[in-house]
Amino acid sequence: MENNTPNPIKEYYIAYFDILGYKAFFAETPEKANEFLNIVNSAISNTLATINSANDSPLASQFANMHIQSKIFSDNVLLCIEVGEDKAKETSRIISFMSMISAIQRGFITECGLFLRGGFTKGKMSINDDYIFGEGLIKAVELEEKTIHPRIAVSDEIIDILNQNALYSQEELDKAIIIENSIKSGDAVSDDDSAFYGRILQLNNQFRFERNMALNLLYMCDDSVICLSYLYCFDVRSFIPEQAIGQALEMMKQISPSDFDKLPKSFPNIDLILRTHKQIVEQKLIKHSDYSSIETKNIKLFDAQERVLRKFVWSMVYHNYMCDKYKRPEHYINTQGNCERRHMKLVIHVIDKEGN
Repeated sequence: MENNTPNPIKEYYIAYFDILGYKAFFAETPEKANEFLNIVNSAISNTLATINSANDSPLASQFANMHIQSKIFSDNVLLCIEVGEDKAKETSRIISFMSMISAIQRGFITECGLFLRGGFTKGKMSINDDYIFGEGLIKAVELEEKTIHPRIAVSDEIIDILNQNALYSQEELDKAIIIENSIKSGDAVSDDDSAFYGRILQLNNQFRFERNMALNLLYMCDDSVICLSYLYCFDVRSFIPEQAIGQALEMMKQISPSDFDKLPKSFPNIDLILRTHKQIVEQKLIKHSDYSSIETKNIKLFDAQERVLRKFVWSMVYHNYMCDKYKRPEHYINTQGNCERRHMKLVIHVIDKEGN
């Protein structure tokens, strides 16, 4: 007999996003559907490969207890993991999940030229092979619909969890500081106090690492929306002294050979990522600043195209912010704003190295 009992409702961290311009593509260029299908298929295949890699990773399982579930339909993608029971591990799980989502978003853009819009939140759902049910999905979809620009907005619930310190209490920290001062003064410290201090010191280092990662993975927009910073790439050299990297990699090889084999053979190529992103965003700015094919009487089309152009102006602002963050001014997108004369709509002129 077929089992029709639904899976129980549980709490999940939920990422939901769709492909920007999907509907417009079929309205404007239906003759290129097969070409577009191949691009979308490539992006989705890469996404599933990333998910499978994370689910099969011994290190990811040990560090963040990741088991990612996915639902993909047309241009809609939902990824989720169950909320864990150990509050002390939740920050690292959320950060690991956000890092993976950001990598997927970056790949959609830099590898396939597809921009995403979505939301990342926490909520209750029931999910099985056939359907998804629950308010968690509704919350994620509402975030996606409100965010407007090509970004994945992060809910206040997620930010609140990231801002909490569940690793140790203020009382424990105060006690550790007293012990540390005693050590610095050369006073005798008991074995129990020494062990306690060592544990809090280790947890404090973990907390600082997690806080640093969270700050790098999030971007505060001008409209006060916090979204995933998809151009941020984790680079171990930012956290481990260069002379210790070899030792850390050897340790990883011993702990999990399969994860070691999946490592890229080189560190993140930030210049290539920024250069590729710049080229794609510039193409979008140029394309949507051209109103020449629209008849003067068709005001609605002028309005619609300007709304799309403003989305990629957001991408340009974020791109230049990341150029500053990485200290790569050579990858700036240089532009000049103007107006389309017939209906005074926004135009963005992209300026090349020669100032043209």
